[in-house]
Amino acid sequence: MQTDYLALTICGLIALVSAIASIKSLMAARIIEDTPTSKIRSAHQGYVELIGFAKVGPEALLLSGLSKTPCLWFRYNIERYESSGKNSSWRSIEKHTSTQAFTLNDGSGDCYVMPSRADVSTQRKRTWQGNSRHPSRTGGMNLFGKRYRYTEEMLCTDDLLYIIGLFETRHPPNPNAARDAEMAKVLNEWKQDYDKLTARFDRNGDGEIDLQEWELARAEALRKAERNVSKQAPLNPVHTISYSPSRRQPYIIASSEPESLSKRYRWQAFGMLLVSLGSATALVWLIVQQ
Repeated sequence: MQTDYLALTICGLIALVSAIASIKSLMAARIIEDTPTSKIRSAHQGYVELIGFAKVGPEALLLSGLSKTPCLWFRYNIERYESSGKNSSWRSIEKHTSTQAFTLNDGSGDCYVMPSRADVSTQRKRTWQGNSRHPSRTGGMNLFGKRYRYTEEMLCTDDLLYIIGLFETRHPPNPNAARDAEMAKVLNEWKQDYDKLTARFDRNGDGEIDLQEWELARAEALRKAERNVSKQAPLNPVHTISYSPSRRQPYIIASSEPESLSKRYRWQAFGMLLVSLGSATALVWLIVQQ
């Protein structure tokens, strides 16, 4: 009876998990099909779809974890072939996904892409085997019968990307706020040397800065602040796209067209549905046999 209960539990869990995965894949396909493509320059704040070319972000190019290829994003998985009696399988022993931001350009503007927690699919995928835990340039037979399999995926400069996620824009401070902040900074610097401040603005020679003299100091600090701000390069709005906290808004980065991506999610939904139905059928059969 204990074995039967275990089988019932396993079949039930597989049926439930597969059904949830099927629903999520179908929802992702519908969202991709129903969401219009936006331009970075005019995109609204919130959940949007963007299509553009991948570019280097604020930091330098990465080197992929296994092949050391220059890229913008990478993910790898190292598996070891293990056998015990008649059973043998590949077991994952090491995996890593990069999280460094890169840029998407669609001709209307730039957007920083935060790849953390994204469902990334790329056409740059390579799988190969070797005789050491990490790939090496030297080959040779492994006398102890252990084999390793490496899978590496990358996104590279100028890849055409489809991205759907949470779009946000951070605007620079308005000119008046920047000027006032710079004036406060100037006055604070002058206060650090009170003797020099007094020598410069003490008009009546009493060794103190009265209210009228302080207003003169503020006026001079304002003029200096305006000069400093005018020399600074103009700040542009900063656009970002990242993971959405809403479960109904998947965060997807893909180097494929929306149509093919939608089809892939629909096939995934269909496959998971078959697994769920098969497990549910097995569960019913086990219950009937009790």
